[in-house]
Amino acid sequence: MKQITDTELDKNSMILNASKKRLFESLMEQTADRIYIKDKQSRFIAVSQALAKMHGYSDRHELEGMTDFDLFSIEHAQQAFDDEQKIIETGKPMINIVEKETWPDGSTTWVTSSKSPLHLNSEKLAGILGISRDITAEKIAQEKLEKSEQRLREQNTIMRSDYESAHKVQSVMIPGRVPKIKNINIAYVWKPMTSVGGDILSFPRNPNNCLLFYLGDVCGHGATAAFYTVLLKYLTTYQGEVYQDDPTNFLNNVNREITGHLNSGFVTGMAGHFDRRKKDGSRFLHLSNCGHPLNLVYRAAQHSIESIELPPGMVMGLIGGAASDRVDVELQQGDRFYTYTDGILEASNAEGEEFSRQGLEACLLEHADKPLQETLDLLYATVAEFTGQPDQQDDITLLAFELT
Repeated sequence: MKQITDTELDKNSMILNASKKRLFESLMEQTADRIYIKDKQSRFIAVSQALAKMHGYSDRHELEGMTDFDLFSIEHAQQAFDDEQKIIETGKPMINIVEKETWPDGSTTWVTSSKSPLHLNSEKLAGILGISRDITAEKIAQEKLEKSEQRLREQNTIMRSDYESAHKVQSVMIPGRVPKIKNINIAYVWKPMTSVGGDILSFPRNPNNCLLFYLGDVCGHGATAAFYTVLLKYLTTYQGEVYQDDPTNFLNNVNREITGHLNSGFVTGMAGHFDRRKKDGSRFLHLSNCGHPLNLVYRAAQHSIESIELPPGMVMGLIGGAASDRVDVELQQGDRFYTYTDGILEASNAEGEEFSRQGLEACLLEHADKPLQETLDLLYATVAEFTGQPDQQDDITLLAFELT
């Protein structure tokens, strides 16, 4: 690196000393900042060309001797004057103050302003040194952002209110009326992933007054899926009014009505009804499904769990879909029938392991001696403990019947 000699330093110092005035003039003419010097009466002594141009003057020297009262509205000029007099009085600067400039034509601009007391070599106070930068564009952008954030907060408030309302509606609607049937216990757990969900459980009234049920799972989560549960509730209620002991026909009729009304996705579903009780206390459960073959039967006499294999059925909501053929399942006194949505099986822990069918069967067997509702509640608690997470990963619905 080349060293600067003492001779060169002295030469540079002489040049700078001889050019101080010119350097000041260059600064005031070329800087983009609005620089000004005022006397103790807040009159301009010197201003930068940028400040003069802002006020519509081509020559910066034209502002010398003027005050802010000559350039701004009285409101802004008085505030600036008061601030500067306070600086002169206290000797304390004002640094990076955001100021609103009000112009005689009613328009406004915004600047960041710094003002400091100006002292001569004798340390005698001579006036004010100030610099300001226009931040109008940034201020407008900030105000737009704040308004946007305010609108977003308002929309979020409305959305939360809507979700709360939807949750209340779903809580009343699902499952709705739960029938009381002699010698059959009914239990269920309905736990949406969020405040609303896409699982539906319904017990439609029907002409034969049999125990008819429908369990459905709308593809997706949240408000969109929840809207379709309302439609399914209406359709299953309507089809229940004309039910003729055929769950396959019931599902096909619901499917026919819902096809074309889903923007995307599909619905899986299962329907069934119990026939009259026999003298030995047994009953037949007649089942059909649309892409929802999830069910288990607990046999009390053998203390065992078995799966009832249902014929495949196409999901609901797609053109050409059809329910499976009917399957008749005989249940004895003490037997339990379980059906559920896939959220219970697919619940996973931190290692990615799913609760699975094996976990479900083991839990149902372990608590088979408990009352039916308690068994389902313990199952749900076991799944929550297994995942170790505060929030569910999917909607979870469990439905169970027990012959007594």
